[in-house]
Amino acid sequence: MAHLKALLITGLVCLVQESKSEELPTPKLTVVSGWTQVFPAEEVTMKCDIQPASADWTYQWHRDGQEIGSADDGSYSITSTQTGLHTCVGVHKQRTVQTKTSNGINVKVFRGRPKPKLTKDPASVSVFYTTESVSLKCEVAETTEGWTYLWYKDNNPIGDNNSQHTLTSVVPADGGSYWCRVERDGFKSERSDSLSIVIKALPETKLVMQTKWTKVFPSEVVKMKCDIQPPSPDWICKYYRNDKEFKTNDCVFDLQSVKTGDSGVYKCSATHRSLKTQDSNPIHVHVYDHQPKLSLSVDPNDSPIYTKEKVTLTCHVQEQQEGWTYMWYKDSDQNTPINQASEGVYSLPSVQLSHNGQYKCQVKRGNLVSEYSDSHRLTIEDPPVPKLERLSKWAKVFPTEEVRMKCNGVPSSPGWTYKWHRELQPLNGENADTLFMGSVDTKHNGRYTCQGVHKRHVVTVVSDSISIHVYDHQPKPLLSVYPNDPPIYTKENVTLICHVQEEQEGWTYMWYKDSDQKTPINQASERVYSLPSVQLSHNGQYKCQVKRGNLVSEYSDSHGLTIEVPPVPKLEQLSKWAKVFPTEEVRMKCNGIPSSPRWTYKWHREQQSLGDNTDTLLMDSVDTKDTGNYTCQGVHKRHVQTVVSDSISIHVYGNKAKPTLSVHPIETLVYVEEQVTFTCEVKIDSTDWEYQWFQNNPQEEIRKGDPRNMTYTIQSASGKDGGEFRCKTTRGAYVSELSTAIQIKILPRPTALVNLETGWADILSVDSLTLLCEVDNTSIAWNYTWYKDRKEIANETKKELHIKATKENYRSEYSCKGIQSNRPTYSMLSDAFIANNIVLKRQILLAISGCLVVGFVLIVLGCIYFKFTRKPEEESKPEPDLFFSMAELKKRADIVSTTELCIADTVAEKPLITEKTEDVSCLSDELLKEAKESQNEEEANGLQSFKGL
Repeated sequence: MAHLKALLITGLVCLVQESKSEELPTPKLTVVSGWTQVFPAEEVTMKCDIQPASADWTYQWHRDGQEIGSADDGSYSITSTQTGLHTCVGVHKQRTVQTKTSNGINVKVFRGRPKPKLTKDPASVSVFYTTESVSLKCEVAETTEGWTYLWYKDNNPIGDNNSQHTLTSVVPADGGSYWCRVERDGFKSERSDSLSIVIKALPETKLVMQTKWTKVFPSEVVKMKCDIQPPSPDWICKYYRNDKEFKTNDCVFDLQSVKTGDSGVYKCSATHRSLKTQDSNPIHVHVYDHQPKLSLSVDPNDSPIYTKEKVTLTCHVQEQQEGWTYMWYKDSDQNTPINQASEGVYSLPSVQLSHNGQYKCQVKRGNLVSEYSDSHRLTIEDPPVPKLERLSKWAKVFPTEEVRMKCNGVPSSPGWTYKWHRELQPLNGENADTLFMGSVDTKHNGRYTCQGVHKRHVVTVVSDSISIHVYDHQPKPLLSVYPNDPPIYTKENVTLICHVQEEQEGWTYMWYKDSDQKTPINQASERVYSLPSVQLSHNGQYKCQVKRGNLVSEYSDSHGLTIEVPPVPKLEQLSKWAKVFPTEEVRMKCNGIPSSPRWTYKWHREQQSLGDNTDTLLMDSVDTKDTGNYTCQGVHKRHVQTVVSDSISIHVYGNKAKPTLSVHPIETLVYVEEQVTFTCEVKIDSTDWEYQWFQNNPQEEIRKGDPRNMTYTIQSASGKDGGEFRCKTTRGAYVSELSTAIQIKILPRPTALVNLETGWADILSVDSLTLLCEVDNTSIAWNYTWYKDRKEIANETKKELHIKATKENYRSEYSCKGIQSNRPTYSMLSDAFIANNIVLKRQILLAISGCLVVGFVLIVLGCIYFKFTRKPEEESKPEPDLFFSMAELKKRADIVSTTELCIADTVAEKPLITEKTEDVSCLSDELLKEAKESQNEEEANGLQSFKGL
């Protein structure tokens, strides 16, 4: 019983072990390289690990429950389009079992490249100052795994790979445009938006007095301003007196009523956030302990004072302080000052009688007003004031013209006389009020003045001067034209200026054109003659002339105007093609504009200006943005513009040209001798292509003919013409892509064979022979074409051909081939068949056979005959031979036929049937003759013997 129990326990243990050994493993799926959240062009490699490791497993991969592939190893790479939950299963290679499904790894592929977000901290600060710190943070919203951070300042890389870039204790050089991007395993994101960091130096403070003085009296106002440069509303001002802070407020400091305790040294500074500027410049303020004291003085101080004399009254403050406003009072009116000024001097440069009276002064500054000064009396008398008048019209005159002047304003009294001066030199003998010069010359040039002289030696002021200039020549006008560089183009504004070098007024300007010098085309008081929009009719010679009073000048030199219509630009395309592919060259030239540095060019594409200003526009490697209508225009330095040229349209295709290869007929299986034509065609509208053809090797061109032919033809296909065909096109330096390949396979045509259908026995009895055309492909219903001596036999389309048994027909060559409507449309042409050889040989064989049969019959009959007719002999005598030898037969007189002898020879020496045609002694003369002729003809035609048929 115990033994049985032990057996049961042992069996259970074995079953448990067996069940354990049969338990299927669960694969473990891990990411070997990459990340589970990726972007396009990134790759994730996963590994399916089955333990224990074994080469018996095939790994199946699933995405979202759908099988996506299998492999013998456990690695699998995910591309950018394979988003989903990935699992793997092991399938046993030898047994129909598979593991459990592995754990899942969810791979997410984001759309598009990531674009980092760049932020700064503190975010609210727009301007940073030196010594401050700022942190820049580069974040990718989608995922943060595995990134290396690349920082750039003003497009220059910064050696920092962290997600945060900190600028500590900044200086203005740290300012600039910052941006970042991230990368991992060679994959780079887009660049972030740029973030501008503005860093400024700490502002400077300057303490400025807004009131004009620093030494003040009690109750005055003192205003100061702490000027922050550069200005900013963010800064708070602080004030210090004698280095002690006493006020923090806005940047304007106002002391409304000072006292002696306000004296001191003032400074200011500015604060912002945790920053503080350096102290400003100092200002010293002093407050007096008394009010200002005044004294009044007058110059001249002796009476009387004549009108037109200068009187100066001076109000002096003993403290000699600036910033005062001086108020002057006359007579008893002390409420309304007669003058108020910032200077302490009150000047009467040309006194009048109304200035008689008592004068005093007072000063004020802000709200401070002083006491009155002592008064001073002025006594004024009024001398006359001379006034010089030019009675003639012009101050600049030419020889022989008249000049007249008069000195007015001095009373006609014997107590007054006149002094005349030219260039401050007295004119002796001239003491009347009028100066007359009847016919001037150059000695009369100068400035003229007059002056009244009283007998008490009081001299009036000198009158204002009048300048007189006498030229040493008569006027000759100069003509100038603007623009002054011919030609002048229609619709330009042309200005003709008649210039009198002496620049004198009063002229009348007369204009003449061409040879007519009597009737001016224009007459005006202005020296400018304008042609606002010239036409071709304005071409001609122009001159001018001036006159004034009775004086008429000479004519100016003539000036020709050359008027032309602006040139018309003509746009020429120098490159060959208007429709081009990327990287091709396009060149255009703007013709029709004079070759001159005064002309430049405007180029437009779709009415948008291009930067080029030369006559030639070169685009050496175009792309799609260069598509459009191009025009040009000439621009003269005088702002003359030609009309816009006719446009040239340029179209740049989006993709590189790839020709399309086609074949005719549309078959890839080609029979021998068929014609095959390949066509290489660029479907996009374009011209001037050259074509290259390739068979099997795309590096070796197979045709060296005309490269402009878009077709390649195999006239009669053979076995070497099979293979893979491609083409590509070239145009100038541009080379297209290779076309898609077309595989051509060459098949042999069915073979044809001509057989003789007429039997052996019928050859000598019928009057015609039947030939049979056999084509090796019997599954096709063929029609047939027969040829006689290589010429087609009309109306013979059947398999059999019946020919009459004539020598001519027997000696002709017959051949055939199969014909059908489907491919292959015909078979190979059979070898030539000559009936004469077969027929003649068969006739010879039949004749020989007949001879042999007849000979045999004669021998049998002869033997029978001799048996019954011979005499009995003694037994001892040898029995005679029943058959004759050939020599005996020849001696016998009763066997004389050549045929009989031949038969005997044949029976004795040769087999019954032979194909040797040389031994013809048994044949009739006619057959021998035919055999001889046939043999000669056969040798002449090079035909083989019928031996072996």
